[in-house]
Amino acid sequence: MNFNQKEIESLQKLLSREENINNPELRSVYNKITIKKDNFTMFVDGAADLHSKTSGIGGVIYKDEEEMFTFSEYLDDATNNEAEYTALIYGLKLLIKENVLNVNIFSDSELVVKQINGQYKVKNQRMKKLYDETISLLSQLDSWTFSHVLRDKNQVADKLATDGRLAGK
Repeated sequence: MNFNQKEIESLQKLLSREENINNPELRSVYNKITIKKDNFTMFVDGAADLHSKTSGIGGVIYKDEEEMFTFSEYLDDATNNEAEYTALIYGLKLLIKENVLNVNIFSDSELVVKQINGQYKVKNQRMKKLYDETISLLSQLDSWTFSHVLRDKNQVADKLATDGRLAGK
């Protein structure tokens, strides 16, 4: 189960009440959600060119505001949505490998964000496989959020994805 920041703040307020903080189980929950964790943020992007049949992925992971990891890979022939999912999957595998289990994730793919957050259904079978793999990886994290950002807020990942796509030319 994952909570957004507003839900966490509401739970903290509710659990901090005297009648709740005296209950050992509720105090334990309160302690878990109020522990300061490192602030990790990941931006991901996919890039595809249908004419040249090239695609790539890119991403950047920050701890607080310091860049910790980047990735840029050539994919070969993939749709833009497949590249977006593949970038997310690659980034999640990297987070898990590095034992970063609390992260805020950002993508400029509104479709992927809304599918992962349960707002849109996944109908395409090729996309369903990528969706299922993503959900499986997300279940290995302690906490995560996945939010849509405009392309201008995703410039580093966008450039890395384009560089990955161009590496195949």
